[in-house]
Amino acid sequence: MEKQLNSLRCLISLTQNIQNKISSALVKYKPLFFSGVVIAHLGLLSISVNAAEQQLRLEVIDPYIELHTGPGKGYPIFYTVEQSEYITVLTKRTGWYEIKAQNGRIGWAKASQVARTLLPTGEPVDLPSISYGDYLKNSWRVGFSLGQFSRGELTGSDIFGYSLGYRPLSFMGVEIERGNFYETEVKGNYQGINLLIEPLSQLKLSPVLLIGSGTMEIESQPELTPLSFDKEDFTRIGLSVNYYIGRNFVLQTGFQIFELSTDNNDERLTRWNIGFNAFF
Repeated sequence: MEKQLNSLRCLISLTQNIQNKISSALVKYKPLFFSGVVIAHLGLLSISVNAAEQQLRLEVIDPYIELHTGPGKGYPIFYTVEQSEYITVLTKRTGWYEIKAQNGRIGWAKASQVARTLLPTGEPVDLPSISYGDYLKNSWRVGFSLGQFSRGELTGSDIFGYSLGYRPLSFMGVEIERGNFYETEVKGNYQGINLLIEPLSQLKLSPVLLIGSGTMEIESQPELTPLSFDKEDFTRIGLSVNYYIGRNFVLQTGFQIFELSTDNNDERLTRWNIGFNAFF
């Protein structure tokens, strides 16, 4: 019996020692424990704030953006966001974005329309799902080019040209071009209209096919060996490459072949050129 009482006393003493150690540990580390809880809470709050900040707030630059009740053309349009108003991007579906208008209305807009907006910095938003062609659809373009004729009677003549174009489709545009060419004894000008086809407009480095026609006029000729043509109509075909700088600016380099029908025979001219274009 005495043995059992001694074992019980030892167990009680051991339990009291453990309780004392736990109490002292709690007193010692209590501030750290609560600090950890506060830090964790602040961390979650920070994540929440950052998530809110990551929602894109954009300014509409097109005349309007149409809001649908769902992500698809089959859903009806119930509201339009006007130019210069702000929208907030909430979520994304393939080809569609859920956005919130300034007045709190929430709906779905085509990605191609959301792409025509500006960041708070004033720069165009860059949505990876939108190709360059989709972004520039229905845009006007101005540009200039420098080059030189490399074959034919105008070989060596330097060329300066400028153009005005419109892009009704993501992969196709039209332009009116006018230019002048100069050489020691030759001076002239040309004007024409071109069809531009860009089938891979989603690429940053994109090939372009040019088909066009126009007229070319020689203003001054060499005295000793005059050219075989004076003022003639031409057709041309060319291949060039566009390099997109952001969303609104393009560097272009290419090669073109001119076919002129003269009184004596057909004359073929070739030229290379490099140019710069801006869309608006």
